[in-house]
Amino acid sequence: MIFMPLVLAGILGDAFGKLFDVIWSVIKWIGRLLKKLFQGFIDLIVGFFEVIYALIDGLLYFLYKIGVLAVKLFLLFFELAKMIVSLFVGFAKTLASLVYVPRGGSGNGYSEMLGKIFAAMQPLKLEPIAYILLFILWMFTAVAAIKLLSSIRVGGD
Repeated sequence: MIFMPLVLAGILGDAFGKLFDVIWSVIKWIGRLLKKLFQGFIDLIVGFFEVIYALIDGLLYFLYKIGVLAVKLFLLFFELAKMIVSLFVGFAKTLASLVYVPRGGSGNGYSEMLGKIFAAMQPLKLEPIAYILLFILWMFTAVAAIKLLSSIRVGGD
């Protein structure tokens, strides 16, 4: 009779073990069923948020590129304005330097002679022609300098 409780305990242990195995199998089956049922829905939600993320990413990249373009245009116009200002300063300095005032006393006699030549040619009124010729000379010099500078490439080649 001593063995009877042990046998009974073994039978009950096996019964509950099989019962819990069946319950665990049912739980796993329900989990797989729920996975199959909701996997499409979850994929749809994930796809929706991926599209939203891609749209936000594209919009921010577009705004970034607009900013880069704005900076590049600002730098272009700034450099253009600097060139125009330097051109006007060059014109102003050139026109200011066109006036020649002969002075004497340099010690070599040429200034005195040039002064006499200018005094003798004063009645001919050749100053406007001289200004025009000096301006044309300045323009050709400026164009040649720009061509020379533009032919120099950065880094050789």
